[in-house]
Amino acid sequence: MTPRRWALVALGVAALAWALGSEWASIHAGARESHFLDVIVGLSFFAGGIVALDRRPGNAIGPLLIGYAVTWFFGNWYQARIPVFPTLIFVAGLFGAPLLAHIALAYPSGRLRTSFDRLVLGAFYASATAVGVVGLVTFPRRGPGCGRCPWTPLFLPNRTVFTAALWAGDHSAVVLVPLFLAAIALRWRRGSRAERRDLTPLWVAATILAVVYLIGAFASPDPNDPFVYLLWELRAVLDITAPIIFVWGLLSTRLARSAVGDLVVELERALPPGGLRAALARALGDPSLDVAYALEGEGRWVDADGIPVSLPGPGERSVPRAVTVVDRDGEPLAALIHDPALDAGLVRAAGAAAGMAIANERLRAEVRAQLEEVRASRQRIVEAGDRERQRVERNLHDGAQQRLVTLSLALAMLRDRPDGDPATAVALADASAELKQAIEELRELARGIHPAMLTEEGLLAAVESLADRSSVPVRVLADLDGRLPEPIESTAYFVVSEALANVAKYACASGALVEISKRNGRLRVEISDDGKGGADAGRGSGLRGLGDRVSAVGGTLRVESPSGRGTRVIAEIPCDA
Repeated sequence: MTPRRWALVALGVAALAWALGSEWASIHAGARESHFLDVIVGLSFFAGGIVALDRRPGNAIGPLLIGYAVTWFFGNWYQARIPVFPTLIFVAGLFGAPLLAHIALAYPSGRLRTSFDRLVLGAFYASATAVGVVGLVTFPRRGPGCGRCPWTPLFLPNRTVFTAALWAGDHSAVVLVPLFLAAIALRWRRGSRAERRDLTPLWVAATILAVVYLIGAFASPDPNDPFVYLLWELRAVLDITAPIIFVWGLLSTRLARSAVGDLVVELERALPPGGLRAALARALGDPSLDVAYALEGEGRWVDADGIPVSLPGPGERSVPRAVTVVDRDGEPLAALIHDPALDAGLVRAAGAAAGMAIANERLRAEVRAQLEEVRASRQRIVEAGDRERQRVERNLHDGAQQRLVTLSLALAMLRDRPDGDPATAVALADASAELKQAIEELRELARGIHPAMLTEEGLLAAVESLADRSSVPVRVLADLDGRLPEPIESTAYFVVSEALANVAKYACASGALVEISKRNGRLRVEISDDGKGGADAGRGSGLRGLGDRVSAVGGTLRVESPSGRGTRVIAEIPCDA
């Protein structure tokens, strides 16, 4: 056994001797109290503190529990004929309430979280210290609990001042108890579901105990009063809950670690997509748990789908989140984003147990992230192409087309001159007709590159313009409630344009139907005809290029063309921002 364990054993023996000795002194003095309950309360605090020192040596709760146990048994020595004890007992008794408040506010980490908690606890200790100092200086020759013991104060005994200080200390509960209850209420409001689940028993007991203290401040000072005796018994029962809850918290943490074994067994089977996060959440008892994966050498984090995410920092969320990084050979693999109320050792154990599964899921996340980058780059290329189309269309419309129109007007003026040669007039008329045809072809080319109507008036107007110019009768049915993002409108327009061009060239159809609708965040574009069918999207570059363009914006393109029963081209494109 290690020296620390021997020290804890020695501490346990000393605690038992202190408890039994003080109880013997109380029984010998004929104190009217439940000695069995008294010793159970004190020993439960001693036991809880020793277990805490063993299991969580750096946690302040252990020393606090032991400190309260010492003050609890101190009062049993009030009839001992030792001159110093009455004052020490009086001062020690004042710090029972601050120690209990400290335990309740600092559990389970042993640290106070907020400045308000520190303010409340400071008020408890300040009140006890002030009353203790005044009582130590003015303790009367026959002070409380010292009816028969000889006592000669070394300072300035003054029963009036001492009694006033004692009254002030008792009635400070009027201020301290509401402050304590406010701190508990604020922690409850800010706490996560796991923290509320773990701390509710302690908070309920602490709240009831605080109310008992408040009632006791106004009760009769006579220890033989039945109501006072009942309050003492109720306080003793409630006092037992603190060490029991703390030890139960330690045991439940160890029991929870057995769930890590179940996690290992579960990870031996193939997990579905997202199954690792769900398995870790079940093992740790935290449904809100998230997993972020580190991209090797990039310093970035992504989720299981490869979407970039950022780790939460302090104060970024209304409900705080803790981050535990799982690494291998010093290289981060993933970050578990979880409820801060979870035991840190338990989270690390679960992360270590799932290390291989996390490494595999991280590789899959990296592949998904790369695919997402490829998809995003394809979309950027499509958008850049659309912008270039618009630039070329504007240049044709504002440049070459305008110059040709000006030239056409000049030719018309030369043709109509009264002194002109008839042969020259005929030649100018033919040139003007050819120029007019060139302008129409240029306008058609500009519309094919990127129609200005699509940019200015939207998808529906541009599609109706396509239908009007089609050599095959086309009916348009649309259910849209406004404009869509420019890449979406552009993609849908070119789907309709290419499909109607194929209808006119190859389908031998008597008519076509274009249906456009938006449902559940997706734009659906369907072009159908009554032609001969038999279209093969894999052989034609036009439909194949459309499929690439649609997939670049996250959509799908499907072609149904049974022979002799017409063709349907269906595009579905995500369109929610």
